Amino acid sequence: MHFEITHEFDVPLDALELAVLSPDIGLMMAPFLAATSVASVETIEHVIANGELRRVLRYQANAPLAMFRGYDVAREALSWEERCVYRLSSYVASWSVFPREQFRKYFSASGTCRLEAAPEGRARRTVEGDIEIKAGVLSSLAGRMALVEIRKIYDAEAETLRRLSTL
Repeated sequence: MHFEITHEFDVPLDALELAVLSPDIGLMMAPFLAATSVASVETIEHVIANGELRRVLRYQANAPLAMFRGYDVAREALSWEERCVYRLSSYVASWSVFPREQFRKYFSASGTCRLEAAPEGRARRTVEGDIEIKAGVLSSLAGRMALVEIRKIYDAEAETLRRLSTL
């Protein structure tokens, strides 16, 4: 299932990029995650070298998610890492989601994140990706529900970037 999410920012591209490069993005997302299923986010890796930012954020969802009510779902199944490599020269990141090893056969997600200048000195971030959920006859429903949550998480990240870009 393919998705695309775009956010506009009232700051120049360079200010948005500095926010993206902040080592505090995971910590600062916490207040904006209240409307999501995410209980916590933790920065596992944040390294800028050779013109690239390599970042790993670990997410832990609340249990149980609405879509899994009535099922016994292990807390570990609701934890994942988002690994991202952002290239400063192109303003483009590639990202992948890695659930715990035993759950990777059921879920995969990857894509890109692109920053660009927008009219009137503004900036834009476009996240594109593909998710695949292997849950038999429930795959389509689970995918649509996952997209709702993904949108909420990227909205929370956008609010965090807005805050970071105006500090």
